[in-house]
Amino acid sequence: MKLDSVRELKSSLTDQVLAGLSESVRVRSVLGGAARPLTPGGAAPPTLALGVAPREAGQFALAVRVQQRALEQGREVELIRRAAKGEVDVRYIGEVRKRAVPWYQSRLRPLRIGGSVGHFKVTAGTLGGFVHPRGGGPLALLSNNHVLANENRGKRGDAVLQPGSFDGGANPGDAVAQLAAFVRLKRIGKNFVDCATAVLDEGVPANETKLTGLGKLRGVGDVFVDEGTRVAKLGRTTGLTRGRVTAFELDNVTVGFDIGALRFDNQIEIESSGTGPFSAGGDSGSLIVGADRRAVALLFAGSDQGGANGQGLTYANPIHAVLDALQMELAV
Repeated sequence: MKLDSVRELKSSLTDQVLAGLSESVRVRSVLGGAARPLTPGGAAPPTLALGVAPREAGQFALAVRVQQRALEQGREVELIRRAAKGEVDVRYIGEVRKRAVPWYQSRLRPLRIGGSVGHFKVTAGTLGGFVHPRGGGPLALLSNNHVLANENRGKRGDAVLQPGSFDGGANPGDAVAQLAAFVRLKRIGKNFVDCATAVLDEGVPANETKLTGLGKLRGVGDVFVDEGTRVAKLGRTTGLTRGRVTAFELDNVTVGFDIGALRFDNQIEIESSGTGPFSAGGDSGSLIVGADRRAVALLFAGSDQGGANGQGLTYANPIHAVLDALQMELAV
């Protein structure tokens, strides 16, 4: 069909077929159950959408997008096919929803593992977990030095935001914690961890053990993390991902930071077990857990290449090394 013809047909069918269809679906639904709005605000229920679909050589077809399975073989679609003399592009698209910001990039109260967080001068990283000082003390959140302490530039008492500034967090309105401690990153010599803590401000609620989509955090795993160990993480950028350990006790890993290229020893390497990457920028600070939901590592870096799916490799500090360096215990 010519473009003008498709447009004219679309207008005609919208008035004749779709208007009656929406009303009939509304009546059937209300009669079939309790009288209530079918959608928020009492809007029309999802039925059919009509538009224009391009074809070859300047020709076009009527695009029919079905939002309810029951309508695919229904009378209305058949009427549309006849009116268009078969020149239709019919596809089932299901429910269409707004593209909301993922929960892990949103403002979270109570605070949650995997959420966006960061020093007020940092873009955003990931809230890895919650910790207590060994021997007792206030609850703190755990992440990387480069997330909470701005690569050694932060000072004790600096504001930590949730969400991070890149995700709309602002100081002081979204300040939830104060930088408490961090292991300094060394420009010369060996680094073993990239970690920091921030003590929660009074009155800020936290869900200390919830692993959204996985269950409940069950503590700290074994010191030895073997190759092939199945793991998962919740991160600010890629959310819940799964992978497997491909190397451990990895020395001389050179990682690019703002302050320079730093050497890390005794690191864990992880590749994705899915089609996408295990981690991406902004996932720094994520707590990595084993299949038993016990913590095994703290994510801090990654590459864009490598791995079984070519989506890159992730590098993480063993969690026991992190907790020992900070003299902390994981809150469970």
